[in-house]
Amino acid sequence: MHKKISTAELEVMRLLWQTNRAMTIAELRDELMKTKDWKKTTIQTLVVRLRDKGIIALLDKYGAAQYVPCVTEDEYNLSEEKAVQERFGSPKALAIAMVRNGSLTDADILELREYFKMGGDAK
Repeated sequence: MHKKISTAELEVMRLLWQTNRAMTIAELRDELMKTKDWKKTTIQTLVVRLRDKGIIALLDKYGAAQYVPCVTEDEYNLSEEKAVQERFGSPKALAIAMVRNGSLTDADILELREYFKMGGDAK
């Protein structure tokens, strides 16, 4: 199911996942413009792109167009994980690259160690 979405499109998706309800374009704009310096037309374009990719769907409830995600956040994250794994060849190769280039802090590494010690059940 991997369909590439931009970082900006991901912000729209995060809002939809976070609110966990159908939202009108006006609601999306109002919320996104609180934290983003985006024009209304930019947000409209992002929503249309996501709809065209089949990532969100347009519902017409009582004459009001509302948008809902077609994929869950977990489904999207799994798809992204698979895409990254294909590019790097293995999770281990990705982790090594992140350690070598300094993307993971010592605190991140310690947290991951604890996570794996607990069998992946830490939150």
